[in-house]
Amino acid sequence: MVATITGYSVGVFIHILAVVLAFGPTFGYGILFSVLPKYPQATPAMLAGVAKVSKYLVYPGTLVVLAAGIYLIADGPWEGDESWITIGWIAIVALLGLQHAFFRPQTAKALELAERDLERGQGPNEEFLAITQRLGTVGPIASLIVVVTIFFMTVKP
Repeated sequence: MVATITGYSVGVFIHILAVVLAFGPTFGYGILFSVLPKYPQATPAMLAGVAKVSKYLVYPGTLVVLAAGIYLIADGPWEGDESWITIGWIAIVALLGLQHAFFRPQTAKALELAERDLERGQGPNEEFLAITQRLGTVGPIASLIVVVTIFFMTVKP
């Protein structure tokens, strides 16, 4: 059996690869953060790592997901009501909005506070704990958006 490589099949590959690279690492953040109470001195490094993953994987990967999705819509054999495409649009707009307006600024603020508190020899303050609580609430919501979208993109109901 010989595979036929088309522009569309390469577009699907790029789209899926971008999803894996952009959102895959974010599913491990909760596990990484779970060790911080035992190693509070590692908090700034962990947050700096999260910010770097966001800058070099999540944000650009999300843009590639969007660009590849637009290509696939334009090149694909879609007719009529393709509700799963609508779900994809809603998801990508929501995820880009969350990344730009919530995750990046909240992570930057948490990093600033963690570095300051570590320099002062203090533990996490109330503002830092409030930020991490928000991140811990919104993070799983973003993950759920990714999972539900993958379901719709795969099953195409």
